[in-house]
Amino acid sequence: MKQLSGLDASFLNIETGPVYGHVSSVAIYDSANAAEPITAARLQERMMSRIHLLPVFRHKLVTVPLDLDQPYWCDDPDFDIKAHIHDVGITAPGTMDQLKEIVSRIVAKPLDRSRPLWEMAVINGLEGGKTAVVSTVHHSLIDGGSGNDINSILLDRDPDADQNNPPPQPWTPEPIPDALSLMTSAMTANALRPLKAAKLQWDVFTELVQKSPNIAKLAPMMASTAVTGTAHNTVFNAKPTNRRIWEPFRIPLAEVRQIKKALGATVNDVVMAECAGGLRTWLKAHDALPDKPLTASVPVSIRSESQKGALGNQVSMIYTELPTDVDDPLERLKAVNEAMKSAKEMHDALPMAQMIEFGDFATPGLTSMVARASQRSNMAGQAMPSVTISNVPGAQWPMYLCGAKMLEFYPVSMIVDGQVLNITLQSYNGSLDFGIISCPHTVPDLKGIADAILADHQALLAEVKKKQ
Repeated sequence: MKQLSGLDASFLNIETGPVYGHVSSVAIYDSANAAEPITAARLQERMMSRIHLLPVFRHKLVTVPLDLDQPYWCDDPDFDIKAHIHDVGITAPGTMDQLKEIVSRIVAKPLDRSRPLWEMAVINGLEGGKTAVVSTVHHSLIDGGSGNDINSILLDRDPDADQNNPPPQPWTPEPIPDALSLMTSAMTANALRPLKAAKLQWDVFTELVQKSPNIAKLAPMMASTAVTGTAHNTVFNAKPTNRRIWEPFRIPLAEVRQIKKALGATVNDVVMAECAGGLRTWLKAHDALPDKPLTASVPVSIRSESQKGALGNQVSMIYTELPTDVDDPLERLKAVNEAMKSAKEMHDALPMAQMIEFGDFATPGLTSMVARASQRSNMAGQAMPSVTISNVPGAQWPMYLCGAKMLEFYPVSMIVDGQVLNITLQSYNGSLDFGIISCPHTVPDLKGIADAILADHQALLAEVKKKQ
């Protein structure tokens, strides 16, 4: 039994109406050249042979009566692998457009909280004999870093790895605690919260005092940013419906590194600049480009070395200007580089790990009430950044599932109330694989944004080649 942190539970509490707290991925495999095709039955066998390495995949949520404390992950005595991995039919040869439609439908529904919060859909019949595996896991369970840890358990680096999955290891589920025990634990925890909160406040204060010279140095920069201002209530600061639209595309990592090296930036700077350029083009074409820059939220891992391999969330947010108001691609990259440096300095000057712990002191009942109130009001669009852009590092070597080579790996992230655009990418084996998700009511032509980002990449690459 493991209790969720306040940060983990926040992804449960945001699920109000058409907002869902799960994240997904779409892996495309060269199943035609494997010894056997990937099927749900084979993947079920693979999972059961290795699930002892992923014990939380057999855990379900158990809530505390009256929502007096954060819920727990407990063994599911009725766990059935067939309820989590299934085949999805498609008429061969299935196209990428058909796959996008299927993925959009899969992610547009909440996971069943009565059982462990994950599912996998196996889609055979794609063009060229390919197979797609759509994996959906609740964000309360994983972040980008721990998602990679799951892949390292399920996938192989060796295409000739033994595919004879051993039988599942013996497993006896621990009993689910009764309501009285949970109530007693919650009352004890609530009694101790003032002491723990006071200690945490002291820790944060001590950390701030130690970092005060850096904070003082950054104060003018913070004030300057506040005066400059950014765009609010953009077309992307809207309420989502219960529908989703997803668009994948790829950019060669070598080309991004070529731009990075030539212009003295980082890979993430290049990605941010190209996203800014693509969004600028799309917004301008739709007569919706604000005079001020958009604001972007950028997730950053605060996972320490000792926390590697552990599930759950260890992530914070950087908030930065996205220079959609800058026309020139080179100037836009320079603006991103400067904005990200400032945002990172501000972020690193604060004790983020300790500040995130304050989420542990708000009970689920209170946070759920706040989330519902926010959804009913129109405040979210004024407070939220226009877009989230997340760059997740991944394996730079081929990976295999049941002997089939993984060709592409696209993220499918989440959108929230007040922010209906998310651009997440993961590097894999020499490529940056992008997955953009939105609500079709707000952005019906999501491919237009993808095409505009790709066009901006080519424009930036062309500028670099001119200088060489």
